[in-house]
Amino acid sequence: MTVMGPACFRYDSAVFFDEMDPLGVMHNSRFAVHVERAQTALFEHLGYGWTDLSQRHEDIVYVVRDMAMEFTAPVSSPGVMRVEVVALRLGRTSATWGYRCTCGDVPVANGTRVVVKVDGSARPVPWTDSFRTLFGWLAGGAQGTRP
Repeated sequence: MTVMGPACFRYDSAVFFDEMDPLGVMHNSRFAVHVERAQTALFEHLGYGWTDLSQRHEDIVYVVRDMAMEFTAPVSSPGVMRVEVVALRLGRTSATWGYRCTCGDVPVANGTRVVVKVDGSARPVPWTDSFRTLFGWLAGGAQGTRP
């Protein structure tokens, strides 16, 4: 289980009827989409938004290496699912993010997502110093205002 503290980023993600499977619950594959939307919203919130692929900041050019997910309750209707994202660990080229999904007060899924920063040839490259500082701040390792 991924524990979320007060430093997590919260994103309300719309769940639509067409995401439901024949059993009337949100299909498990859709959770990854909602986590990706929350991660994108976090980066936009931090000033890393873009409208064209060529405009992306080098620190948001990455591939997903691993995603672990535990389902704790079904999402059985369209509505809003809150996705909370927290910075957990930063390696030389990888970053581990924790997440938790809730509907109302009910936890429905949680887990981790590991991304690896890559260059134009899809080779792992180190994070910038500015991203390292920002990640540390997000992880709660730095005091004060956002860098």
